[in-house]
Amino acid sequence: MLSQLQVDVENLAAPGSRKVGNTGHDKAVEYLKERMQESGLEAYSEDSYELLYQVDLTPYTNLAGVRPGLDRTLKPILLVAHYDTCGDQPGADDNAAAIAIWFEVLEALKKINVQRDIIFLFPDAEEPPRFLSEHMGSTNFYKTQLQEPIHAGLVLDLVGHDIPVEGFEELLFIFGAESHPELAEVLTEAKLPDGLKNIATLNRYVGDLSDHHVLREHGEPYLFFTCGRWEHYHQISDTPENLSYAKMARISKYLVGVIEALDSRGLNKKRPDYDPVDVELYLLKRALGPYLDQHDIAMNNRDDIQKFVLSWIKQHQL
Repeated sequence: MLSQLQVDVENLAAPGSRKVGNTGHDKAVEYLKERMQESGLEAYSEDSYELLYQVDLTPYTNLAGVRPGLDRTLKPILLVAHYDTCGDQPGADDNAAAIAIWFEVLEALKKINVQRDIIFLFPDAEEPPRFLSEHMGSTNFYKTQLQEPIHAGLVLDLVGHDIPVEGFEELLFIFGAESHPELAEVLTEAKLPDGLKNIATLNRYVGDLSDHHVLREHGEPYLFFTCGRWEHYHQISDTPENLSYAKMARISKYLVGVIEALDSRGLNKKRPDYDPVDVELYLLKRALGPYLDQHDIAMNNRDDIQKFVLSWIKQHQL
């Protein structure tokens, strides 16, 4: 029997492409609306999940729903995963897997008393030609469709696969802890499921790779979760059978803990000069300690982190 994670991925990837303007894209919108409704999400705007906008006669559709919290006067948490694909690829990992994970998280949240509203945003137009432009779906949502200030944003992209490095398949990369001092405690407080390891580092080492772009630009607290690029990135081989559903399930459980920790924090005091070096060192040593020792790699300060991370990304083309 297929897990719901796999069911969601296969349904989204089945048309072969969710490129803006094709039938696969339209089918994805209808499937997502059905899943949002059956999952009990409230429509974010009036009576529809659809948030429409148009650029140069091309229509785009952001989708947003709300899981109500106990105190609706508090700032909501924004959860994000884009649904379009880069050209004619099935996009199982990019980004159906992330959407499936958020639906898995949603089911778990039904059993938890979160204080804040949780907004589930599935934006359009993340891929080129709108990537990092003002018309990118998440940017358009933040600037023209967002109804209230947010507490923080969590963004997923390329989270369905094992890391293509022998011995490190279970890693999950996290960027953005530098956006607020309390996010370091969020990352260490959230329980890490057995079989999953996480490391965090500065977003500037890789640049804005996804929908957290607009959150970073506007000084919002955010975390971006990814497993990086791999051989199937933006390829027609990005199909459901190449994903690791066990890892996706572990990521889902971890994210529930992250949301719980984030829900209980005020995030009121920001420090523009904050450097999360301590939590980065802690997570790196926890995840890669034996490897670092075996290769005599120093890991004591920001320079050590930068040297290692940039070298690792280049070596493994992540």
